[in-house]
Amino acid sequence: MLQKEFEERIGRSVTEQEYLEANAMYENAGDMDKDEFCREWLKIGNSRLVKCLAEKTYQLDKALNEQKLLHQEATEIISDAADAILEIEKVVLNGGTTEHITELLDRKALWLVGTKEVVLRKIKMGMALTEKDKNYINEHIK
Repeated sequence: MLQKEFEERIGRSVTEQEYLEANAMYENAGDMDKDEFCREWLKIGNSRLVKCLAEKTYQLDKALNEQKLLHQEATEIISDAADAILEIEKVVLNGGTTEHITELLDRKALWLVGTKEVVLRKIKMGMALTEKDKNYINEHIK
């Protein structure tokens, strides 16, 4: 609801902060229409309890949205990992070289965790480093 609409419904002007607080409450008020919300807000909108509950609701909603984004990102990563496995299978079944398979695996690992993590993990696992890995180390150890 716009600030002008809110002010018209409650019959007075409000500060920007008061409007932002009221609008945050309105957005979380479920299926309550504007008129009903404004009538209720006039009764208890300035209550400390209502403001605390509105702030908690806002924080929980924000956290939920962040979790949704993380879940979406994780789903995309899992999907890409599945594609990588299938691409590798295709290369193997078509007689691909070990070098080609290694390059494909490295590229997917880089996409998933980044160059630094790939190099560190290879070192930890005792794997051979590629020229790209060695160049990365030389560039970042200075």
